Amino acid sequence: MFQQVFPAIFLFASSILASAQAPSAPGKPLPPGPAQAKVKAACTQCHNTSRITEQHLTRQQWSGELKKMEGLGAVISDADRDAFLNYLSKNFGPEKGVAKPAAKKSGSAAD
Repeated sequence: MFQQVFPAIFLFASSILASAQAPSAPGKPLPPGPAQAKVKAACTQCHNTSRITEQHLTRQQWSGELKKMEGLGAVISDADRDAFLNYLSKNFGPEKGVAKPAAKKSGSAAD
């Protein structure tokens, strides 16, 4: 039975890994700015810069993204957090494109 199940598991796992965004893919360049190097270093450990450049979020939404990424292993020092938010908001804020709608919280009165 193992010989029949293992290939299926292997193919499934391989397809998931193949669909993940490769951090080595170049993506779009990040615009110059005081926090560019730190943002690039912290964020491109797991994905390419297109993951950043294609989003246009408010400062609050970027803050939520940073918290989420920290939960997944990104290292952003408290001293750098404000610089990250300034850089991301300035270069990839809603006025630079279409803002992503805020996530709907479950359990709210609107639900």
